[in-house]
Amino acid sequence: MYKLIVFLVAAIPIALFLKTIFFGRSKVIKGAMSDFRRHVDYLVWAILILIGCVSIYAIGKMIYPLWQ
Repeated sequence: MYKLIVFLVAAIPIALFLKTIFFGRSKVIKGAMSDFRRHVDYLVWAILILIGCVSIYAIGKMIYPLWQ
């Protein structure tokens, strides 16, 4: 079973690469992909900002008792 899983995991990138090489992408898909990537970038930045705010809050909560 593990050999089958390893074979599939190794074969998927090769199949996707060959598909891209031989069939290419149409202009509609390229536009949709760039739009999708832009939205993913916004989502990643929002998550990073949220993590930063939570980290600052946590550090502030730890430091605040020391000032009293």
